[in-house]
Amino acid sequence: MPKNKVLPIEEAMSHIKSGMSIAIGGFIGQGDPLTLIDYLKTMDVSDLTIYENDAGFGQRGTVELVNQGKVKKIVASHVGTTPDIAKAMNEGRLVVEATPQGTLAEMLRCGGAGLGGFLTPTGIGTIAEEGKQVVEVDGKPYILVPAVRCDIALVRSHRGDTWGNLIYRGTSRNFNGPAAMCADYVIAEVENLYTMGELDPEAIHTSGIFVDAVVRANVSYCTVREAPLESATRSK
Repeated sequence: MPKNKVLPIEEAMSHIKSGMSIAIGGFIGQGDPLTLIDYLKTMDVSDLTIYENDAGFGQRGTVELVNQGKVKKIVASHVGTTPDIAKAMNEGRLVVEATPQGTLAEMLRCGGAGLGGFLTPTGIGTIAEEGKQVVEVDGKPYILVPAVRCDIALVRSHRGDTWGNLIYRGTSRNFNGPAAMCADYVIAEVENLYTMGELDPEAIHTSGIFVDAVVRANVSYCTVREAPLESATRSK
């Protein structure tokens, strides 16, 4: 019998400790795990290292954790939508490591796939090459990029079931999927929760084998609210 992974948020988030590395899903404000981030704001943790496409949007998202002093480093592709990140970086309160978007996604995916790293031509001849090992293949230079494994992943799905099978909506699929693969403990906030077997298995983006805990998303953050699970059985 598949395990019911739905947990109270305080129990799921209790796995996060100071000094940990955390992969966070989302894509320029789409699919950010805001319910989990809101809870993390109340926790007594610090010195976190965040891997994420961006740092949120405006004043919402990971930027809130930075403003609280909980984050020491962010590895991201774009932080231009969150002016407070540049301020924290310029004031020496935050280290920001800029990484090409596709490279960052592949770093996380490789971490989940059990690979040591990958070769990419992206960044050759730029500052992205500095300090990196360059490998030549068939006369062409490639940067050797190590895979990333994180302690925790925080992701958000539009649909999910009690075993942790997840379906993302739109561009939120871009980084939630890779983030969910690369961590030792994965917490998924789900907007619309189904029982095991109700979701079409062919539609699943992240298998429940990657997910350790499922938390109900705050309804104010739901993009589309579906009928409550108790009211009807979904058609397959």
